Order: sequence, then structure tokens, then C-alpha cells
Amino acid sequence: MNSQAVAESIATILTDNFDLDQDVTPATRFSEIELDSLIMLELSVIIERKYGIKIAEDELVEAGSVAGVVALMESRSSVDTPAD
Repeated sequence: MNSQAVAESIATILTDNFDLDQDVTPATRFSEIELDSLIMLELSVIIERKYGIKIAEDELVEAGSVAGVVALMESRSSVDTPAD
């Protein structure tokens, strides 16, 4: 799985799992969609389960967007193989 596919997967996770009022793309800033700390915590757990990469809630906030999260994931490990 390449970085673009991972970004699209995370955007889909946000859209499908959380009641967001707008579409999420890899470039969407988290501040634009007002993700609360509970959503960020749940996203952290989902990423760890799906990709085997631990990212703390505050690191997700600092990443700022789906694309930022993917870059953080890449810096920690290869995103080519999901943990599923």
C-alpha cells in the first residue's frame, strides 16, 4: 500500500467512523473539521490496529492533517504492509 492509498484510507476512516459535517481529504486540516480529543484518541487506536504504528493523540494533532499523519507514519515505519 502506498502513501496515497494510506492517506485515502485514513480520510475514509475519519469520514465513515465519525459524524463529520464535511468530506475529508488528505489535505484537509484537522482544525478545519474541528476534531476533538476523543476522535484523535480513537484515530490513534485505529492506526495502531490497522498499521501497527503507535502515534499519540497529541502527535496526531501536531501533524495537522491526514497528509501530516501519513508523513509521521512514514518516518516511523514502512506503510507498505498493513497489520491486518
